[in-house]
Amino acid sequence: MSRRVVVAAGAVAAVLVVLLAGALMGGWRPFAADPDVLTFGPDGDLAAFTLFEGQCARGQVAPGDGFGPAADEQCGNPHDVEVVATVAPIGEGRPVSYPGEAALAAFGREFCALYVDSDLLVPAAGGVDRDDLRMTAIVPSRAAFADPQSTGPVSGGRQVSCLISSDDGEQLTDRFSVI
Repeated sequence: MSRRVVVAAGAVAAVLVVLLAGALMGGWRPFAADPDVLTFGPDGDLAAFTLFEGQCARGQVAPGDGFGPAADEQCGNPHDVEVVATVAPIGEGRPVSYPGEAALAAFGREFCALYVDSDLLVPAAGGVDRDDLRMTAIVPSRAAFADPQSTGPVSGGRQVSCLISSDDGEQLTDRFSVI
């Protein structure tokens, strides 16, 4: 390969990296990006989170807000979020110390990232493409983890949930999870 071809290929690669970095800094990010992470429960980002897998709800995914029973909405009606996956990484009845917010956040990111490109999410629903979604991992705060009953019986205090919402804030009108 000639030196000119190598230099040209390097220049093209550099331009692509700069364009991608600029797009990401400007707000564009593919759905495959690392999920955001919020904590729920006492002293958490979300005061309440009682949603279960497959449930849709109204409300904003932002610190200070929450998703209690009043937020429930049928997935066929306009809604803001859908819980597409849940898991309890450590059983509710097992006495164990809090693994730490960073460890739970890392677990939540990895767990939810599995769903980003899986066959467990449909490519499009209600006129919204999967690439236009934002994934947020919802993990327990220290207090919620220590006292699983403090969050209520629906979601459990040690549960990690994967929540999708529209990246532009528009409401969703159909279910993305395959049930």
